[in-house]
Amino acid sequence: MALRLVSLLITLVLMAVLGSTMYSRASATKKNGPATPQNLLRTTAMVVERTHQITGEYSGVGMQEGSAMRLVSADANAYCLELTWVDRSVHHLRGPGGTPAQGAC
Repeated sequence: MALRLVSLLITLVLMAVLGSTMYSRASATKKNGPATPQNLLRTTAMVVERTHQITGEYSGVGMQEGSAMRLVSADANAYCLELTWVDRSVHHLRGPGGTPAQGAC
C-alpha cells in the first residue's frame, strides 16, 4: 500500500514538472525564428538587391498592392523597405547594406 502511494506521488510530481515545462515552451515567443520582421526585411532586401543587379534600378521592384511589405522610396542609388508587422508595429530597412530597425522610413 505504501509503495502505491509513493509511486502515485512520484507520478504526480513528474506530471506537474512536465506540464509546467510544456506550458512555458508553448507560451514562449520565438524571437530568432524565421518569421520575424528582421528576417523578412533582410530576405526582401536580398530580392531588391538582386533586381537591382539585373535592372540597374531599385525603383523597378514590384510589390503587391496592399501588402504589409512596402517599397516606400527608391531611386537609382537607394531604397527603403517598410513592414507593418502582425502587432501593427512598423519596421524598416534602408538599403543597400542597411540593417532592420523599428519605426517608419
